[in-house]
Amino acid sequence: MTPHLAGSSNVTEKPTLLPDFIIIGAMKSGTTTLYRHLIEHPAIDMSREKETDFFVAEKNWNLGLDWYSSQFSPDGDRKRGEASPNYTKCRDFPGVAERMAQHCPGARLIYVVRDPVTRAESQFRHSFIIGTLSLELEGFTGSHEYAHIMDASHYARQLDPYLAHYSKEAILIVDFDDLIKVPQTTMDRVVAHIGVAPHPLVNRGAQNDSAELSRIPAPILRFAQSRTGRALSDLVSRQTRDRIRGALARGRSREAPPFPETLLTQMRADLATDIARFREMSGLRFANWTV
Repeated sequence: MTPHLAGSSNVTEKPTLLPDFIIIGAMKSGTTTLYRHLIEHPAIDMSREKETDFFVAEKNWNLGLDWYSSQFSPDGDRKRGEASPNYTKCRDFPGVAERMAQHCPGARLIYVVRDPVTRAESQFRHSFIIGTLSLELEGFTGSHEYAHIMDASHYARQLDPYLAHYSKEAILIVDFDDLIKVPQTTMDRVVAHIGVAPHPLVNRGAQNDSAELSRIPAPILRFAQSRTGRALSDLVSRQTRDRIRGALARGRSREAPPFPETLLTQMRADLATDIARFREMSGLRFANWTV
């Protein structure tokens, strides 16, 4: 049953709708692909905004439960879910797991992870594309930007707050490689964790947002991520937003510089201890990872 908060005794008052499951990350690890696969499932209702960021105090927490509830359909027969990769960036956004557990203690969580070095490279490219990160790699190691990007690749660190509030059984860990290579098998695991029957996938492949975003002017992308931009996007349907984004992707693609091997080696060394602990926590081998 979908959790809800108790309202007043007025039977006409709308209940507060909360998710049955939440995709908590990681950024640039296939959360968009997973979100779009789940949209196609007839027994699942995904949030209007893919990334509500509701449980992030620095983002949308102050919009309140009524706003969060409005992200979901009132159809009580479907499982409700959302996907916000910012939920696993505990260095910059602390307290997310505590807020989530307070309001959604029975939620099933899904954590999609990827080779942590490849994931960090992808986040760097994404930040460069939207114009929030300089092209210059000199001095990148040890910088605030480096710590910010590497934080999301410390998967054990990110899981620690959730394991303080949720059981291991409530958290499904999905390898990005499996989502891409064996999508149907992987999605069958995901929907079983959510508690609905398997459903055949629409053959869409991976959803590479970065390729499309790299052709949209950076000022437009930054505006879209602002509070005003997000409020405007709430006024139109998900399909309309996709069409607008496609229409805007007409510029020349922006390409971030490749990481030199010295930087990749440093990243692997910085991640080694955390990823070893993550393998132990998850019981998974992640045999294709470079760390």
